[in-house]
Amino acid sequence: MNRLLMIASLAVGLTATAALAEVNQAVKDACRDDYHKHCDKLEVGSPELRTCMKSKATELSQGCLEALVNNKEVTQEDVDAYVKEMEEKAKAQK
Repeated sequence: MNRLLMIASLAVGLTATAALAEVNQAVKDACRDDYHKHCDKLEVGSPELRTCMKSKATELSQGCLEALVNNKEVTQEDVDAYVKEMEEKAKAQK
């Protein structure tokens, strides 16, 4: 349930900026590997790319998440919840 809430929060943050269609260079740089890994067939700045990245929120790198926070695409609280959940998931798998 917490995971769904966290993803929903990220989704709101990502879709809130979808109308801008511009992607900050810092986000492009930090999320480049995530983009190529998950959504490389989609146009940068497109709503489809934002939807794809949103769907992969739990798989994004820490650097990408930090850039998204710094550029107000998501909140730090969203990222903190994500990191905590991923740490707990990793511990449970051991």
